[in-house]
Amino acid sequence: MKDLFKWISICMLCVFLVVGAGCGKSDQEQLVIASQNFAEPQILSEMVKQLLEANMDNIVIEHKRNFQGSSAVQQAFETGDVHIYNSYTGTQFTGVLGMEVTEEWKDREKVYQYVKDKYHEKYGIKVFEPYGFNDTYCIAVRRDTAEKLNLKKISDLVPHAAELQVATDPTFKERKGDGWNELIETYGLDFKEVPGMSYDLMYQALKNKEVDAAAAYTTDGRIAAYDLVVLEDDKNFFPPYDGVLFIREDTLEKYPEIEDIVSPLIGAIDEETICKLNAKVDVEKKEPADVANEYLKEQGLI
Repeated sequence: MKDLFKWISICMLCVFLVVGAGCGKSDQEQLVIASQNFAEPQILSEMVKQLLEANMDNIVIEHKRNFQGSSAVQQAFETGDVHIYNSYTGTQFTGVLGMEVTEEWKDREKVYQYVKDKYHEKYGIKVFEPYGFNDTYCIAVRRDTAEKLNLKKISDLVPHAAELQVATDPTFKERKGDGWNELIETYGLDFKEVPGMSYDLMYQALKNKEVDAAAAYTTDGRIAAYDLVVLEDDKNFFPPYDGVLFIREDTLEKYPEIEDIVSPLIGAIDEETICKLNAKVDVEKKEPADVANEYLKEQGLI
């Protein structure tokens, strides 16, 4: 009888332990950070993720990578499936808010303030102050091509366009307002061929002389690594693309400490810094999470 009671007690203890462990897990809240399918936003999202994990208890943070475009993330943001996102003022200005890039919207602060105000009014999303860098689109060519054709600005491509192949990623090709079609219309460019390909293939194709130019990002680490030349946007076609952090306001109301936790990143990452971080992923083939962790430790943030 004593043995039976002993075994019953042991079984009940095991049940309590299992249930207790399950309750502990269910008590943990989950936050979702999203990023698009290239190095820069993934590095930034990992910085935010790791900072929050180091400073918040009972929070499980999932990083959903490889969103194909800003519209997909925006939809997930609005439905509450995503709580935190890194993007660019110009992307949201044209792609989400549907604004035209006229002369009055060339000012970085003005575009930022517009995006900040509209995201608060329309979506209940807080737009933080910029990280400190502007990652705009550009046309990049190999140095030998630039020297041979005397290319310094995008307008210089006009007399040579019919003989040139220019690679672009599908997302940029489909963008409205600040995308490929508007760019070539503004500059009067008619290229020989415009093959669409992924970011990685695009830079490799340019490096390997399979194409003559590419629609690139100014903060991409491969520009310096491959000795590419960025042509000046002499018609000021592109709006500012300041890197910024977006967080749902209901998330910040629930976890107000988040603002203080991420504040060391705001205004602290300039173009030179982000280029070097991007190169560690795109050139050195390190993981974005490892690059972010290394940076946070170097800055004494974790």
